[in-house]
Amino acid sequence: PTARGAFCPQQSPEIAANRTSSFLTDLFNLTSSSIDYDYNYTANDTDYATDDASYAAARPCHNHYCPFFHRVAPPLLTATGATAVVATTALLLALALRPHAWPHGRASVAQLALCCVLFAVTLFPMAAGIAWGWRAGEGPCRAVLLLWQGSVLAQGLLLGCGQRGHARCVPVVLWVTGMAMAVPAALSGGTVGTGQSAQCVQRSVDAVSVVYVLQLAACCCVLLLLLPGAMLRGTWGAVGRGPGWLFWALWAPYGAALVGGFLLEAGGLPPSCGAFEGFDFALGLSAALGGLHCCLVPLALLLAAFR
Repeated sequence: PTARGAFCPQQSPEIAANRTSSFLTDLFNLTSSSIDYDYNYTANDTDYATDDASYAAARPCHNHYCPFFHRVAPPLLTATGATAVVATTALLLALALRPHAWPHGRASVAQLALCCVLFAVTLFPMAAGIAWGWRAGEGPCRAVLLLWQGSVLAQGLLLGCGQRGHARCVPVVLWVTGMAMAVPAALSGGTVGTGQSAQCVQRSVDAVSVVYVLQLAACCCVLLLLLPGAMLRGTWGAVGRGPGWLFWALWAPYGAALVGGFLLEAGGLPPSCGAFEGFDFALGLSAALGGLHCCLVPLALLLAAFR
């Protein structure tokens, strides 16, 4: 299937995830040959056992992730987005009403709040598209994916890199870098299906395509490697010591699931129906866990300022 991870085509409650498709070609050739030729039925049992095993391996997998996804995702995304908007609004009000209560600087907190609210805004069209089909087209779908991942990567860069001195250009550079790193995510995603079955999916290309490999590399750098690298180099910003740990605790499982899924689809891990279904659940649930950052990071910043 092309729709891996947090999105699943609405018309496919049972995905034919056949990862041994090379057997199908042999079976089709075997079927067409049997029309014109008579087989020698004295073949040994080993050959028949091999054909039976090939046929069994070529049967489609019945993936139960899609029904679960379409039942759970719309209310979860809507509730997460609404809670994030309320939490971020409370944080911005606290910034305006108590400007001296922020030991790490109002600018840093405001930038993190902006990342959270941008991420939260993308959840509402995602929820509507999953529930009723994506009607907005390819361009808005990719714009949503760009904001979804760009806000996450920008927040990770702001937390992990911190600010050296008082250079005002540093946050701008980190924002631009985060959004630029999210461009492959927008290019690798897109719409699948038509009408009410249309969906905006995070990946509509092969796992080994250049844009998806670039997206995977960007996620790995920010979600898995930036935290230990920042700690080793001593650039772990003061604001990152509190909400930063929360951010990476929520998003690191998603980065690990992306790597595991890539290895599985690229052939680095043994493929099986259970493995692909487990990967779908792992990636979907880890994306949901990571999405909670837009609610919890503003609350953590509020608690850090008023404790």
